[in-house]
Amino acid sequence: MTGHDDEDAIELGRRIRGLRQSHGQSLADLARGVGLTESFLSRLERGQTGVTVDNLRKIAGFWNIEIVDLLQRETGPKPLVVRSGEGPALQAEANGGLQARAETLIPRAGAALQATLYRTEAGSGRFEAFSHAGEEIVFVVSGQVRYFVAGEVHELAEGDSIWHSSESPHRWEALAGDSVTLHVNTPPAW
Repeated sequence: MTGHDDEDAIELGRRIRGLRQSHGQSLADLARGVGLTESFLSRLERGQTGVTVDNLRKIAGFWNIEIVDLLQRETGPKPLVVRSGEGPALQAEANGGLQARAETLIPRAGAALQATLYRTEAGSGRFEAFSHAGEEIVFVVSGQVRYFVAGEVHELAEGDSIWHSSESPHRWEALAGDSVTLHVNTPPAW
């Protein structure tokens, strides 16, 4: 982890602890509600471990909020600047069908769209197709990806993009080298 990732983990942990305490819940209450261990949640609250999108979705769902509510940095109508490499980072893991590092570029609740930068190692990607409401565009910043949508396969290289209905099952794999892709969808999916 970089120093910035450490700061994000500490801030995320503070937000989760604050929400739990504001609801008058113990770690045991939260653990039972989300199906995670107390020890993991304790480390998470102290900023000593990362969290996957799937686990963050469970935690947000427990309080009936959006994931971005846990990641939000600023509120209000003013522009939000996220410096290169400084968006809230989330781990992605194989058991959720995704092997990539996700960086949220719009850490603001109530935004009409979601932008996520995925850094995917060669041979990795989102192996399980998924779908959600809305539409999205994926832009290949660097590398090459094989993008699967609605039963079709598309080879995309640096500078290429693909738009599709998010309701069509979709997934991707990084090809020979690592890839960086920008995924923008509306409405936000997490």
